[in-house]
Amino acid sequence: MLLTRIFLASLIIFTALWRVDAQESERTTVKSYTHPRTEHFTDFAFISPLPTPFVEAYPKRKEMGDQYLDFLGVIAIVGETKQQQTDMRRLAHVLMGLIDNDQDGLPDDKRLWDKWKAKTNPRNRLVLYVTGQKEKYKSFDGESPSVYHQGWCSFRDGERLHLTNIQEELFHFLQRHLWEREYPHAFGLDRNPRSIAHQAALKAVRNRHYVYDQDCISDSGCLVPEFFFCAMTDMMKGWQGDGFDAPGQAEWRLKGKPTAIRQNFPDMTEMVLTMQDQGRLPRNWPSFFLNEEPRR
Repeated sequence: MLLTRIFLASLIIFTALWRVDAQESERTTVKSYTHPRTEHFTDFAFISPLPTPFVEAYPKRKEMGDQYLDFLGVIAIVGETKQQQTDMRRLAHVLMGLIDNDQDGLPDDKRLWDKWKAKTNPRNRLVLYVTGQKEKYKSFDGESPSVYHQGWCSFRDGERLHLTNIQEELFHFLQRHLWEREYPHAFGLDRNPRSIAHQAALKAVRNRHYVYDQDCISDSGCLVPEFFFCAMTDMMKGWQGDGFDAPGQAEWRLKGKPTAIRQNFPDMTEMVLTMQDQGRLPRNWPSFFLNEEPRR
């Protein structure tokens, strides 16, 4: 009888430990998500120095750094030094999660990406730029043509670059440089009549659902993408504000209230759901980190 009790107690302890290990393993798997078909996008092979055609198109680019990743033949991810390789890879991985939200290895909006691939070449890519400090990429502001379309820094105020910051700025990038151009009825700026997102943004300011810096509110190029990002943190699944709580409750008054968003912005809600069904907008926020070096 005693042996039976000892056996049962051991079995209970073993089962409990197994469950803990399984839970830890599950959490680790989520954090180290790897896209099932990365070869469809980029092999993550860093090129150094920057490719000659890329620099020859605009010589100022030679001052950017010496790290280069090609993304889908449309986007160049440029890093200041080897120290930025980890963050460059993180950018590429999150970008894959946004444009291949269903994880089948192909862009969900294939027509859009095929169109852009046909009209870009090694000289005229859209450029994502990662530097050590913000001052580096901001030093290029005011240059014409611009050497980058969206910039990040690996360290700011002593902190590492957060995943939420990558997600937010990539979302802005896609909206400003792709969605606005391809879908003006949905996202266009300063049109007559207003685009659906622009109308919703103006209504949100008017009703004080969205309260932001006056300089941004008075500029549609800032207002519309900033407002739409706030709305999509509630309309798309999976947003996590680790690192910083963006957007803040004082800025986005409908934070955490998807029902209120649907009621106040029915046209935008219908637009988002339709475009998601068509594969033109993602359904979920990606949270994709690579915890190990890619296979060579």
